[in-house]
Amino acid sequence: MAVPAAGDGGLDGHAAGAVRAGPGRGRLGRLREVAVVSTAASTAVSPRTGPRVVCVGPHIVDVLVRPVTGIPAGQGGALVDQLRITAAGTAAGTAVDLAKLGAEVTSIGAVGDDTVGSLLRILLEQHGVDASRLVVRPGLATSATVLPIRPNGERPSLHLPGATATLTGADVDPALVADADALHLGGPDVLGAFTDEAGAALLRHARAHGTTTTVDLLRSATDPALLDRLTPLLPSADYFLPNDDQLRGLTGIDDLERAARTVRERGVGTVVVTMGGAGSLLVGSGPAEHLPAFSCDVVDTTGCGDAFVAGLLVGLHQGWEPRLAAALGTAAAGLVATGLGSDAGVVDLPTTVAFWKERATDIGVTPP
Repeated sequence: MAVPAAGDGGLDGHAAGAVRAGPGRGRLGRLREVAVVSTAASTAVSPRTGPRVVCVGPHIVDVLVRPVTGIPAGQGGALVDQLRITAAGTAAGTAVDLAKLGAEVTSIGAVGDDTVGSLLRILLEQHGVDASRLVVRPGLATSATVLPIRPNGERPSLHLPGATATLTGADVDPALVADADALHLGGPDVLGAFTDEAGAALLRHARAHGTTTTVDLLRSATDPALLDRLTPLLPSADYFLPNDDQLRGLTGIDDLERAARTVRERGVGTVVVTMGGAGSLLVGSGPAEHLPAFSCDVVDTTGCGDAFVAGLLVGLHQGWEPRLAAALGTAAAGLVATGLGSDAGVVDLPTTVAFWKERATDIGVTPP
């Protein structure tokens, strides 16, 4: 089965892909020498030889069970084969995958003063993510989602928004962003006043200091009013990563290339669109480029978009052109889809590149 390069649908809707960014749009366009060491376990902390990345946005604890074919009636029960608890959301999920791929990651978001928030911090730190910048909101709950995964990998969700939308501009250290190689702003569609009051200034600050910027969305439901709301952010976004449903909702245009170019008119460097099993579409200043998805056995598509963003940023840090970086993102997303949860499948950079190399004919792109 072909796996999407990024998540589609649910609260976790993301994007994937890449295109030629304009010249000089961010620090990650320059070649760097990167050494990585394979790790034996997915929770092992790799040496931090990749990019320095700050992830800002939703921090969610996912509780996933599979397979679920239906909710038992009344007080009935059912047995499942797997249950996992993971750090997820367009900031936390991306942070974990980046760390697995060797990046030095700081994650920033608002959480509650509850047990779930403490667990989220532990989950991040287990993977080597700096969680010290998480902001605790007394009396509020940490965002969490219950995901009953169907046998075919589909994932309806039951979501508690929690403290996510209480993030403020004062919670983000501008010096940390200025010193980073990349800033990922995840899910501005769910960050409340932060998006309107601080999002554009944060991205401008990053770009002014040579920090590469990426932006994606959390909710699957979008509309043109959201695009208008995001417009102040977009001129400072090197890469904007919606999925196909999100992009159509934002623009009201069915043709994805035309929709992506409509968004680019608002100042984005590159629009990267995920199309589920059809792969991703990379739309920059030149001709659009289609990147197919890898063929693999899909267990759960939760977090595929987070993995794609992580792979893209690590590939750009290697000095690769965007299509190659997007292929690494596609490989990371493919690995995530083979397991349960947003951090499944990805172990480290060498094994992710090996996954890509073994299946290079699926996408017509070989690793450098």
